[in-house]
Amino acid sequence: MTKKGRPSVPLYDRLMNRIKIDKKTKCWEWQGPLNNIGYGMIRDGDKMRTVHRVSYEEHVKKIPKGKCVLHTCDNRKCVNPDHLWIGTHQDNMDDMMKKDRHKFNHPLVTCEHCGKTLQKGLYTRWHGDNCKHKPKR
Repeated sequence: MTKKGRPSVPLYDRLMNRIKIDKKTKCWEWQGPLNNIGYGMIRDGDKMRTVHRVSYEEHVKKIPKGKCVLHTCDNRKCVNPDHLWIGTHQDNMDDMMKKDRHKFNHPLVTCEHCGKTLQKGLYTRWHGDNCKHKPKR
């Protein structure tokens, strides 16, 4: 039972109940909430997780520490285990370059503390407050 007295629905069932299969692409598209960069999100206990990682673990196997789950279909909403594969961050960057997904016109931001330049979304999400050179308050 959950805190509100309702029976809890298993993670696998909640995942599978919120997908729509695209007959043309065979993508299993997540129909639930998305994060700020377009990946599906689902609650797993006390934390939120991306649905493509949950799907990989539910259908294939546990994800090794430090590894990424990548999409062969390049569809961030897709949770089809046949479209997912394990790789490193470098594998993901190589795949992006090979498929020309890096040629977007994103505004750039330069960190005033260390001079690092990143796309605005990446800066805000991964660097900003985490800059090692930012003065402590």
